[in-house]
Amino acid sequence: MSLTFTFPDTPAVDTLRLSGVAFGANGQYLQTIGYGGYLGSPPGNVANRANVYLDGYSLQNLQKTACLSPFKGGETDGMRDVVVSPENVQTCNVYFVIYNDLNRNGRPESTEELYQTHSIYSYASEAFTYSFTSADGRTTESGARRKGWSLVAHEVRHPSATPGRYVVTMNSVPEADEGLAVRLHEPTNRLISQRAPLGGTPGGAK
Repeated sequence: MSLTFTFPDTPAVDTLRLSGVAFGANGQYLQTIGYGGYLGSPPGNVANRANVYLDGYSLQNLQKTACLSPFKGGETDGMRDVVVSPENVQTCNVYFVIYNDLNRNGRPESTEELYQTHSIYSYASEAFTYSFTSADGRTTESGARRKGWSLVAHEVRHPSATPGRYVVTMNSVPEADEGLAVRLHEPTNRLISQRAPLGGTPGGAK
């Protein structure tokens, strides 16, 4: 599986790297996954587009690690009015980040991160739906994911009729749309940040 990402023009230094990252159930770093590699090029050039390749063998192995954990109580931790159907579904998520790998250890550190996306590549043990309300009551989130691996698109609406309230969806996109570019942006709060749609133009992320 090859995923395409776009991001703001960035000096293409030899430490610039795009990777997928997986975490365990308690949020600890597990591993870097995906072959995005270093995005460096001749001095003076800029980078604004790159691909990550996720091979089936690595994804299958990831499912056997602590990455695979219950969705309810994991991704919904700290949320209110949580509804998950079926309740025992398990998920494993790959998050994507562009970072300046200054120490060249092949994994992003918090001080190295440049751009992120709240869209994810996610495995679900079975198809499921969910909804919840954020702890502060300002955001409602819902989603539907299909069984197996899929690209899950993060979308936020800010209805004019309800100022200060946000509606977030995290749905598996049709397989035919997994080739559309995902926009990376500066780190933001995923419960209130808006972004460009898949394949959208730069500048949509807030």
